[in-house]
Amino acid sequence: MVKYFLGELSAEKEQQLEALFFADDQLFDQLRAIKEKLIDDYLHDRLNEQDRMLFEQNFLSSPSQREQTEFAHALMNKLSQLS
Repeated sequence: MVKYFLGELSAEKEQQLEALFFADDQLFDQLRAIKEKLIDDYLHDRLNEQDRMLFEQNFLSSPSQREQTEFAHALMNKLSQLS
């Protein structure tokens, strides 16, 4: 499912996955958890070079996903200031 967020799936596979997670709440929750982990891995520099590049090119090209990433980054910075 990480490949979905990184833009590595064909259009057909993307459509199939989207149809599945809109019909299955459990799968949707799994996909959301994977997205959150992917954002966390990006912010903590835990992605390899290729995945980082794909994340920046594909994931961050969506305004809502860019906003989620920026929010997570701001939250991470705020929490580190409190420690």
